[in-house]
Amino acid sequence: MGATPQDIPLRFVTRFFLVLHILGAIVAVGFSVSYGIWTALGDATGAAERAFALRSISWIDRRMTTPAFVLQAVTGAILVWLTGTALLAQTWLRVSIGLYVLLTVLAIVKFAPLHRRQLALAEQIAAGETPDENYATVASRARNWGVAVVLITLTIVVLMVSKPGV
Repeated sequence: MGATPQDIPLRFVTRFFLVLHILGAIVAVGFSVSYGIWTALGDATGAAERAFALRSISWIDRRMTTPAFVLQAVTGAILVWLTGTALLAQTWLRVSIGLYVLLTVLAIVKFAPLHRRQLALAEQIAAGETPDENYATVASRARNWGVAVVLITLTIVVLMVSKPGV
């Protein structure tokens, strides 16, 4: 049997939120992965360029990446509700949500403060000042946490696409 007229709006709404969810993932992952490239280019070019690259990452993160990650949570919850998916019955979904929570905590508690400190040190160096901390040490710690956040994000994408066990 074909779709009834009542099913069409629900299917349309579900697909609309699915597209938003996918677009949010593309934006969040794409920009997150690019941060390492921006930082490496800034480090290789010079002190002023490094500070510019780090400021740009902060700007993009506030206006694009973080809103995209929030969109993921909102559209994901809406999709679960619209499709009637049993959260606890889907291992891949439970693991993905758990990783999302871990990712959010690590991004807020570890990566963001280190990135802010890295930017402050880079701006001091660019201004010709002597920083009170070793830039390379802070940059290395920020890079390590950034890689962890990106790897968790990519793991979530793999789980969402492959839906193991389904």
